[in-house]
Formats: sequence, C-alpha cells, structure tokens
Amino acid sequence: MTITVRAARGAGAVPGRVAVIGGGPGGAHCGRRLAEAGFAVTVFEPRAAYEKPCGGGIPARGLERYPFLADPALPVRWVGACDVIAPSGREARIPLRDPLYVFSRADLHTFLLRRATEAGAVLVRRRVSSFERRGMEPSGARGAWIVRAGGPSRCPPPAGEDELFGPFDFLVAADGAAGSARRRLTRACRAPELTQGIGHYLPGLSEDRATLKFFAGLDGYLWVFPRPDHSSAGICAGLGSRPASALKDLMNRFLLERYGPGILARSEGYAALIPAAPLRPSEERVGGEDWALVGDSGRFVDPLTREGIYFAMLTGDLLADCLAAGEPEKYAAACERECGRELAWAARHAAGFFDSRFVERLVALCERSPAVAGVMSDLIAGKQPYRTLKSRLLRSLPQVVLDLAGRAGRGGPHSPRGEAARTRGQERSWQLKH
Repeated sequence: MTITVRAARGAGAVPGRVAVIGGGPGGAHCGRRLAEAGFAVTVFEPRAAYEKPCGGGIPARGLERYPFLADPALPVRWVGACDVIAPSGREARIPLRDPLYVFSRADLHTFLLRRATEAGAVLVRRRVSSFERRGMEPSGARGAWIVRAGGPSRCPPPAGEDELFGPFDFLVAADGAAGSARRRLTRACRAPELTQGIGHYLPGLSEDRATLKFFAGLDGYLWVFPRPDHSSAGICAGLGSRPASALKDLMNRFLLERYGPGILARSEGYAALIPAAPLRPSEERVGGEDWALVGDSGRFVDPLTREGIYFAMLTGDLLADCLAAGEPEKYAAACERECGRELAWAARHAAGFFDSRFVERLVALCERSPAVAGVMSDLIAGKQPYRTLKSRLLRSLPQVVLDLAGRAGRGGPHSPRGEAARTRGQERSWQLKH
C-alpha cells in the first residue's frame, strides 16, 4: 500500500493549520470563518450533496444571525404557519410571526461548502479513517496532528488509496454524534444520549405550512416540512424507546391517512442518529488544548425539537472566534454561555414537554388563544428562550382568560368560561408541581 504525506496548504502559515473533519453546517461554516481569519484550513468531507432525515428548518434567529443564508443562489421555502396535532388528533394552526426557513439539506450542504472553499479552505473528498499526533515540539508541547484519509465511502478503501495529510496544529471534529472523530477524542455517545431519526423525501408534496404530530408515550414527534420542490417527513424518538420498525409504521400510517395512498410511491427513506444535549453542560467535554467538537459532535442539539443546524453553525462561530483570538481554552465556556445552559434546561424538562396531557392542553390553548399561539410562534422562531417560557406564560395568563371568555357560548365544561376556569386551575396545579 502506497502512503504519501501531503502537507496542509499553507503549512507554517500564521496563525495555524486546522483540519476540519466533517463538512456539514458546523464544519463548513467553521472552516470558512477560520479561512477568512488567515488559518490554513483543510475540510474532510467524502459526501457530495446528500439528504438527511431532518426537516431542514432554521428558525428566524438563524437568518438574523446568518443573513447570507438568504442568498438567492440557495433555494429556501418560507413557512408562515405550523399545524400542531395532539395525540388525540386535536389540531391547532399557529400563524408564525416570523417565518420558518426550510432548506434542502443537499442544497445547504453544497452552499456552505462552496462558501468555505471560496474563502480559501481546501476540500478533501475523502473519509477520515484515523488521526494521531506525531512527534513533540522542541518546547515539549504535543506534536502536530496527522490525518489518514481513505476512499469517499464508509467502506475500507482499496489498497493504494490511503493518504496522510498534515501536519495540523488544531483538529475540529464536525462529523456528527456517531462520527469516529468524537469517539477518538472523547468517547462515543451512549444509547440514552441518542435519538433515532427516520425520514422520507417526498417529491410532489409542497404545502404552505409545517406540520408537527405528537403521539401518546413517544418522547419525540413527527414532522412534515415543505421545501422548495418537495417535502421532508420524519419521526424521532429516543434510541431504543421503540423499534425503528414501529416508528416507521407510525409515520407511514400518518402520511397515508393525511395525504392519500400515493404519497409514499416515489419517496426515498433516510435514517440517522441525533444526539441529545447533556443535562449539565459541564458533563460534556467539548474541547482540549488542540482539538474541539462542534455541532452534533459536541451534542449541541435542541433536545425538544432536535433542531441542530443553527447550533452547529453557532458553535462553529464560537470556536472560530476563540481560535482567532488565540484562546481555544475559552471555547467550552463560550458554548455554555451562548447555548449550553438553554439546551441543558430543555433536556431536564423534556419528559414533561412530551407528556400527552401537556401536549393536549397546549394544543387546545393554541387553538383558542392568540396569546398562547403567539408564545408558541416565538418559540418556533427561536426568540422565546425555554428558561423564561414559564414566566412569560404566567404573564400572559390574564390575556389567555380574556381570549377564552371572548369566545361564543357560555356555561358547561367545554365552554369558554369552563375552559378559562380550567386553565387557571391547571396553571395553579402546574406551579405547585414545578
């Protein structure tokens, strides 16, 4: 087997040489930022345009932070409403004050990698099979990283196709929760820390709204997100909580009932593992002296929505800022401050969020009260933090009561007056429990 060592482009340049393993949203965006800052960046990504079993949605805060995503060259679907369906089948349509932006993952993947290469990053279409440190610096510091990359697929490369790349001063792991980079640098994610996602690419289906469907006893949900020329449907739940076949049956049954028997005729299926955010940010080691984890690799994913694109790009930003400042040791604290505490709060309260009784009440209130629907709209847009959600709902309670009382009809347990009284009672009960 012939192995050659290829120096990273710009080896010896200041401020340093960086290997980014994984060219998804986090890796590609981090690579671009670092290249713009003068680093010699090599991004390893074997896959060309590819889809994933995710909605592809980025909340409004994502477009506000990353306005370049509004580039006309990147197809996007603006979604102005969201249908939320409770386990009982009760349904509420929530008008979105700020649109949800939905991208094809294949388009987004291509777009972000192109931006990285335009900034000067080198793209290597090979799969990283291993990496290691070589030698010691005269000062006694750790040696530089050498990366071994093989063929473009997950299969072992044929003899003669292995290649060594380096040396690199810093290593960025951005190849996902199940990626080998994370496993080599820290540890593999354990089963309770993972969600299984199963999805369909649905050509020919394009609605003007997103759909979220909840099921009794499921610590996850089903989604249908319209994209520019198709829709993405999927379902997620904790790994091992239900067999993948059972999840697939739930999803297919819903799609067939809602859209008719032809909906799956031309569909293409996907599957992936999604990490869950740690209960406490300090539990997760996301960086060292000369390495760091971004995005899914560092478990930076919303544990309620399982949305990770925004957090992948955000952590890529934070790492680039720390490296540009020569302070990689501050990366973990920056992540905890910017998103870790919020994600940890959501992780600790996830069981209550997916409780059927809570979902049923929430959908009923969204259907009847514009005030509650407005709170949910801000939550979907990423403008309502989880940690202050309870206090905002408490402040909106008088308006909720007015909304319910203003509806037609009087008397009886299901009348507006009865709903308002029940809302006050449920809120008092919730306060006592929490």
